[in-house]
This record gives sequence, C-alpha cells and structure tokens, in this order.
Amino acid sequence: MNGLRRIAAVGAASLVLWTREVARLLGTTTRTVRIGAATGGVVAALFGLALAVVAGQQLTAEVPEELRSSLVRTSFAAAALTAGLVAVVLCVSAPARTALQNLLDLLPVSRAEARIGQLAPVLGAGLLYSAALTSTSVVVIVRTSPGAGGIVLGLLAYALLLMAVLLLTVGLFSLLQTAGRAGVRLPATYASTFAGVLAVAAVLAATAPDILAPPSAGAAGWSPAELLPSRTFARAAVSFDAGSAAGAAVWMLLAALVLWVGSRQRSPEGTRAGAPLLRGSRPLARNPWFGRLWLELLVAVRNPQFLVTALLLPLGVVAVAALRQVPAAMLIVPALAGALPVLPFVLAVQSVGRTVSVHWVPTLAAGSGAPWRWPKALAAAIAGSFLAMPVLVAVLATGLIPVAQLPDVLLRCLLGLVAALLCGAVVPYSEDQPLSATVGGFLLALLYMSSTLAVGWTTRSAAPGTDRLLFVAVVIVFAGLFAVVAARHASREPGRA
Repeated sequence: MNGLRRIAAVGAASLVLWTREVARLLGTTTRTVRIGAATGGVVAALFGLALAVVAGQQLTAEVPEELRSSLVRTSFAAAALTAGLVAVVLCVSAPARTALQNLLDLLPVSRAEARIGQLAPVLGAGLLYSAALTSTSVVVIVRTSPGAGGIVLGLLAYALLLMAVLLLTVGLFSLLQTAGRAGVRLPATYASTFAGVLAVAAVLAATAPDILAPPSAGAAGWSPAELLPSRTFARAAVSFDAGSAAGAAVWMLLAALVLWVGSRQRSPEGTRAGAPLLRGSRPLARNPWFGRLWLELLVAVRNPQFLVTALLLPLGVVAVAALRQVPAAMLIVPALAGALPVLPFVLAVQSVGRTVSVHWVPTLAAGSGAPWRWPKALAAAIAGSFLAMPVLVAVLATGLIPVAQLPDVLLRCLLGLVAALLCGAVVPYSEDQPLSATVGGFLLALLYMSSTLAVGWTTRSAAPGTDRLLFVAVVIVFAGLFAVVAARHASREPGRA
C-alpha cells in the first residue's frame, strides 16, 4: 500500500510539474492549462463518439449469433493493435531521462515506483487516446450484446484489454531497450529503434491473425492462439464464465508484472543524442534570418526522433509492400502507403519546444533577433523532405499508391507539417516532461485526423471534387493560427532575456 501511495505521489508531482511548465511557457495560469487539458479530453470523447456514430450507421442489420464471437474478436484485435501502436509511439517520443527522475534518485523511492509514477499520467492519456480511436469496438459490443448486463461486461472487458496492452507494450519496450543497450551494446538511439521495431512486431503478431483472417478461420477448434490477449478478453465479453475471467485476470497480472520488471531497468544517464549530421555546414548567407534557418535545421536533423524515424521508414515501406500480398488487407494498403511520407513532417511537433527556451538569446546578444517562426517552419519542411522524398519515390515505384494521388499525398504532408507546428506551439515539447510529448502528439493526431475526416465527409456529401481546395484552406488556417501562437511566444522573449 505504501508503494501505491508513492506511485500516486510521483504521478501527481509529474502532472503538476508539467502543468506549471506549460503555463510558464505560454504565459498563462495553471488553471487555464487544466481547463485546456480537460477540453482536449472532451474533444477526444466527441471524436470517438463521431467515429462510433459512423460505425453504427454501417452496422444496422441484426448480427447473427454465430457471427457474434468472430465480430467481437476482430474488433478487440483491432483495439489491441491500436493501443499497442499508441504505446510504442509514446515510448519512442518520450525523453530518455527527466529532471524529476534525477531528483527522485536522491529520495527513498524505488526505481520502479518512480518510473511507474511518471508513466501514470502518460498511460492515462494513452488510454483516452486509444479509446477514442477504437470507439467502433464499443458499437460492436452494444450491437452484439443480448442485454444491459452483457453490454456492461463487454465494455469492462474492452477497457481492461486496452489497459493490459498498454502496460504490456510499455514494459516490453523497456525490457527490449535495456537488452539493446546492455546486451547488444547499441547506442541509445539505436536501442530505442530496436525496441520499437520488436515491440511493433510483437503487437502485429498478436493481433494480425484476427484482423486479416476471414471470420471463420478461428472456428476450427482450439489452438494456442486462443490464449492471445484480444481473444481472451473477447471471450470474456461474449460469454463470461470462470475460465474467461481467469484468463483475463492472468493477462492483467502479467501486464502489471512486465511493466514492473521493465520499470526496474536503469534509465540512460543522459538524454538520447542524435547523430551529428550537417557537421561543418554554414548558413547560406551571413544574416540573422539564414542564421536562424541554419540553427533550426541543425536542431531538426539532430533530433533523436529524426534518426529513429529514418531507421523505421524503410521497414515501414517493406511491411506495407508485404501486406499487399494479403488479399484481406488490399483495401488499407493505399492509405498506409500514403501515410508513410507524412510521418517525417509530424516530427515538427517537437521543434518549438526544443528551442523555445533560447529564443531570447539573439535579442540579448544583438538587441534584436530574426523572427523564428518562419525559419523554423522552413527548416522543419526541409528536414521532413529529407526523409519523405525517398519514401515517396519508393511507394510510387512499387505501385503502392498511383501517381495520380501524388498531389493528395503532398497536401497531406503539408497539412501534417502545419498541424505539427501549431500543436508544438500550443503544447511545447520538453526534455524534462514525458507528458509533454504525449499531450502534444495526442493533440496533433486529433487535429490531423479530424481535419482529414471533415474534408473527406464534405467532399462526399456536400461539395464533391473540392477536397484539394479544402485541404489548402485548412493548411492556411492552421498556418495562421501557428503565427498567432508563435507571436505570443515572441512577445515574452524580452522578459526571458
């Protein structure tokens, strides 16, 4: 019980520190930050509700009893896949070590308690995000359950599945990262990539059979695959009995154990360092604007997540190309292939936070400094293009997406860039607060997905053929909002100096 209290205290301290840091950077009050966070949660719930409504319109017919189990199992596998991928993204984007961890090392708090306490707010946000993205599973539960009791049990099994997958994936990532550093002697950045790839592979191996296989594939008898988390919790949701309850309880205990063991591993002594790219380079012109552009480009390409993304993107192209060989996945291959070139541009969500604390230096050194927002945006676009162009050429050359869709992909890349800059300015990234990466990424995903879905719905229902024009309009709006928020940051630079 004392351990739980210490974990709760660390989690509360982590949340308070993040709230105060965001309030300081934005020049507002902690109450405003809390209201904004609560508003974001409400918006996420509304986004999930909208997805559920759309899914409910597709599932209008009565589901036969013989298909109920297969449908629930497939939806739970998709939910587990989403939660696992969310957990990997949270782990890869989080700082390797925080100032709070350095302080906790001096206090009578175990390494596992300190780590889990700091992860508690992150896991809570990840659970909310996963639930919003997988709200279609709620529709499946409601439409296939025989009564109110079945709905309650199904929703409980669904929530526990998301939590179990989040805990398992985070713990597994920590163990794999430690194995990469200590066993294989990989540098921290490569160890993070190694852990991310293997964790994603594990999540895919545990969920892909139920997502890609036809519904009748698993009905030929018992197999070891029936012990997978998604199938175990699906059985508990469909026909609750002692066996299914015991299986779900075992997975919850195993998830807690894996997280505990993973949290006991020693964190890196410093933050992950990126590769020293562009060493020896110089600004194109000797003036403040190009000097700022050069600095921002160095920060962008030396970001540890830049190298991680560069290592993961070729694997993503290979994985999507292999997925094209699966008939059941043919419908999602173009969407996945089109999303790959967008990923490098969303790294701009960290660009503002990495330099916001030193924006005042030119003002102090020279009396006036070049505006940083447009050099930063251009540097993020150049850095993203370094990674996106080879991927774009690869997916076009292999036929994963047709050449006719190239303008649409480029517009989505531009949308991802400006949305990332806006979200990074609203919630600046911090090396000392893992929750900053979680909230910023959550806001970015919510903004990007909402805008793309809104554009798609508008072009289908109200204004066919105007999708590209609408994307340009959304980009202009987001760019204007970024300029406004960046100007607010700039107005505080004399005070920081």
